[in-house]
Amino acid sequence: MRMDDTSKLRHFNLIVCFVIIYLGNFLALGRPQETSIQEDAQYWEMLGKEDLQKTMNAKRYEGAAKNIIFFVGDGMGIATHTMARIYKGQKKHKSGEEESLVWENFPSTGLMKTYNTDRQVSDSAGTATAMFTGVKTRFGMLGLDNRAMYNVCDTGAVERATVQSMADWGAENEKDVGVVTTARITHATPGAMYAHTPMRDWESDSDIPEGSGACEDIASQLIKSFSSGKIKLAFGGGKRAFRTVANGGNRSGQDLVDKLKEMGGSYVETTGELKLLDYSDKVLGLFSDSHMDWEVDRNQEDSGQPSLAEMTRQAINRLKKSEKGFVLMVEGGRIDHAHHQNKAKMAMEETLGLEKAVETALEMTARDDTLIIVTADHSHAVTISGYPERGNPILGLVKDIENNNFVTDQNGQPQPFTTIGYANGPGFDFHFNRTAGFWNNIENENFMSNSFQQMATFSLPDETHGGEDVSAYAIGPQAHLVNGVHEQSYLAHLVAYAGCLKSDTLGCPVGSASSSDNNQPGHTFMIMSVLFYVARYQ
Repeated sequence: MRMDDTSKLRHFNLIVCFVIIYLGNFLALGRPQETSIQEDAQYWEMLGKEDLQKTMNAKRYEGAAKNIIFFVGDGMGIATHTMARIYKGQKKHKSGEEESLVWENFPSTGLMKTYNTDRQVSDSAGTATAMFTGVKTRFGMLGLDNRAMYNVCDTGAVERATVQSMADWGAENEKDVGVVTTARITHATPGAMYAHTPMRDWESDSDIPEGSGACEDIASQLIKSFSSGKIKLAFGGGKRAFRTVANGGNRSGQDLVDKLKEMGGSYVETTGELKLLDYSDKVLGLFSDSHMDWEVDRNQEDSGQPSLAEMTRQAINRLKKSEKGFVLMVEGGRIDHAHHQNKAKMAMEETLGLEKAVETALEMTARDDTLIIVTADHSHAVTISGYPERGNPILGLVKDIENNNFVTDQNGQPQPFTTIGYANGPGFDFHFNRTAGFWNNIENENFMSNSFQQMATFSLPDETHGGEDVSAYAIGPQAHLVNGVHEQSYLAHLVAYAGCLKSDTLGCPVGSASSSDNNQPGHTFMIMSVLFYVARYQ
């Protein structure tokens, strides 16, 4: 039985829409823009086939990676991925749920277990040590295995417990190594690339307590790493740990910026200076006294602070001068800080800042010689809940009286709660009236503002980390090894193998890219699908 003209027109329009979707996917990574087509069974069948063919056609690179770029979203757990993708889509005036972050289009994905050797829920020091050295360790320690004791300056134990990182392995293989972060460059995640300390907070010599002076502060260890050639480039915040009190810092000993300059290194403090960088052998950029400003607040002029994407671009410009390749760690450090304050919008903006840095790296490198990994060190105690309707602002509220999804005031009247909520943190006192014993009504609050704190179940000065597994995404040589569920320490061993950094113990990859040249759905498949729908509705 033939269809009427209206039905024919509808299905013809459906086919045209899918061709447009296909061409958009072929030209760029990312999900298609929202269209007016009906999301019926035919739509999901076509989308599923497209996704399947894309996965089947994913190019696999069997050779060794000349370059390795390791992105860490500090605190960027799976809930944060979901929140940020919806937020990204809604900023484009879409419903948001169908959006994708750029790394979600990478061909390989796995899950990593984040516990420390002594904690069920981890901190960034122990997890960064696991990711960069391949050795899990105690909460709060950097570059040491668990033979050392947390916060105990025993130089003998520190020496015995010292483990090498991918920075050491890269330098030993004549690759240039860089570290980039929006946090202090001496903070836990970047510090794990080059430092060995039983206490992550010993960032400056003035931070080391009396009686522990035999242990070296983290800033000094970075300058020593410049001197040895292990580190070639470091960009981030934390200037105060490098400068003496007389020069505006908090060091009691030698000024480390002056020491770097005496070694022939370059030093920059602003976006303008970063743009004029001469790409000398050793480059240190310290753009703030402590952590760098939030992406939404930073001064974007040349006199201000660079974005994570701008730092990533200049880091790659410098490191790609190395004939043997490079190893670069890039951290979106302030995702974590926003979550600790229950500021979900800030966390999502910082996540999108990390996405721009990943996009920059993709633009500047080749897929066949650069392994790119995107992951997190740990999660946070944040959730998305309440059954909001599709397209409801991710920063919005839920009050569904019909289905009893609401909180009540002291008179028993229904009140809304935030779609994004935290298990604990300062957001509790921001919203809970302790005198009345009930939640404040948030309907008239500016819950879309940058500084708004989401609701929390109970009060803590800082929200805690979450203990669930985190996701990892990879593209490039040996990316297919990011697959399944692993200990977080697995990632360092994967990087060492992919980059041929520990050939004596792990060997080296052999071979080249597969014969499949298409990361996107095949032309033949697309043509067959269109013909199928044409034939079906004629």
